[in-house]
Amino acid sequence: MNMKVTRFDAALTYALAALGLWISYTALADLASRAGIGQAQAAAWPLVVDGLILAATRAVVTFGAHDARKYAWTLLGCAAAMSIAGNVAHALLPAGPVHPAIAAVVAVVPPVAALAMTHLAVVRARVRQDADQAVALHASPQVDAAPSDNAPLAEDRSLDADDAPEPDRVAQLVSVDVPAVEAADAPVAQVAGDARQLALDLLAAGGLSGRDIAKQVGVSEATVRRWRDKAAASELPAA
Repeated sequence: MNMKVTRFDAALTYALAALGLWISYTALADLASRAGIGQAQAAAWPLVVDGLILAATRAVVTFGAHDARKYAWTLLGCAAAMSIAGNVAHALLPAGPVHPAIAAVVAVVPPVAALAMTHLAVVRARVRQDADQAVALHASPQVDAAPSDNAPLAEDRSLDADDAPEPDRVAQLVSVDVPAVEAADAPVAQVAGDARQLALDLLAAGGLSGRDIAKQVGVSEATVRRWRDKAAASELPAA
């Protein structure tokens, strides 16, 4: 079922998100300032934390069913936990400078976030590459199924009508069990030079499809059909 978000729902969501980010920004900026970093850095510190939440949320939505979505969820959980912990610390800690351990945590967050965002960018590139490969594979032309024996086939003009079987097929030709052809007693050279007649005899004997005969003789199925059609036109035995 195709579900669409109404304008009211979208506006309400954006408004609440903006208010939440604003309040969180105020608390985190004050906490960073009390941790001893400069005013400009303290103003940017909440953007690192809450910005990482937004980036991870977008990755969760856009990664779909890709395995990298687990990493996006992990990153989102860590960023959200850091933001919540920072807001809780701002509410519980007394006014003035914070404990050195908390100041150390505040100082560690920016480089860790930068590392996480760099890795997320690499993962996003890999996800897009996998998606492009999947689309290209889906859009590639499929191999046509082999036609049935009863379906008309195009003539294979690349092969001569009297094509001889491949050398490695001679042994198989000798072992063909057909009443009309005593292949086992025929010399190998004769079998190799009379592939067309052998194919016609196999067609006349019945029991084998054109594809099977082509495999036995060592030529293409189109060549066998061309031999059959020419034999029929000349009133020679043909299936």
